[in-house]
Amino acid sequence: MSDVCWVLTTGEAGMRSQALGLAEAVGLPIEEKRIAVRRPWASLPGGLLPMPLSALDPSGDRLAPPWPRLIIGCGRRSIGPALAVKRASGGRTLTAYVQNPELARTKFDLVAAMPHDRVDGRNVVAVPTALHRVTPQRLAEAKTEWRDRLGSDGRPLLGVLVGGDNANYRLTDAVVARLLQVLRKAHAEHGFGAAVTPSRRTVDMAKLMIGAAFASEPVGTLWDEDGENPYFGILALADRLIVTAESISMISEALATGRPVHVLRLEGQGARHEAFLNRVVTEGLVSPIEGDDLDWSFAGKAPIYPTMEPARRIRALLGMGD
Repeated sequence: MSDVCWVLTTGEAGMRSQALGLAEAVGLPIEEKRIAVRRPWASLPGGLLPMPLSALDPSGDRLAPPWPRLIIGCGRRSIGPALAVKRASGGRTLTAYVQNPELARTKFDLVAAMPHDRVDGRNVVAVPTALHRVTPQRLAEAKTEWRDRLGSDGRPLLGVLVGGDNANYRLTDAVVARLLQVLRKAHAEHGFGAAVTPSRRTVDMAKLMIGAAFASEPVGTLWDEDGENPYFGILALADRLIVTAESISMISEALATGRPVHVLRLEGQGARHEAFLNRVVTEGLVSPIEGDDLDWSFAGKAPIYPTMEPARRIRALLGMGD
């Protein structure tokens, strides 16, 4: 057995971030394993794969001995392979899963899930937000690295994390126009400069609209996607943050800063996202943007680091201590 942690995902950024964040908090050396499942097995629920290791597609990483001390999986296709490795190791490999492993919930040693995942049990650790890789140390490093590059001439900084279209939501021109009006008012009435970073899901028209507005008005800057993304710098340096509401991951990462977080709704609706949004609004963790202005009285909450408790539990199960 190798004294490492395998992180099993199918490679999606959101899943990688959650599983890696938990693995980094545990502290074992990490090996990422990007898995792919062959047809017709890819359409089955992860816990129902009859021979999970045989169902893996060679386009993904191979899973073979020496088996790891710990596996952390995220995404339903990682469920069967993770549990297969546990069996192959004679139960010596500890298995953890992020989100809801559905039918396989009782088979994992630990499950880290948010309330809207609707899973409970003795092996389940409830976490308030999505797991991620934002830590006090990373924020301190980013603050030093980006202080000069994101300087706003002494003005307070409004960090803006823009997502985009997904299966349930759309970043429409009307939403972008509303965001720009919010930024104009923040600049004119409160002296804030904006630092905006788009994501891979941000449509070109949205970036063009923001870029054109900033070219004619001294409101802020837009990352042009050339060179290093200022995402962590924005998290570290912003006095307030605006996050588009379709991204649970970005909202969760923003909440690790301890700064006021404002969410801008996109057009559309998704049940899991709405459950998460309704809860964080009700608990006073974020402030929804109403109209074209921020709630400037909203002060936010203390930083939230959701990996701490599940990592502590995993370390205890591994006999690693604190």
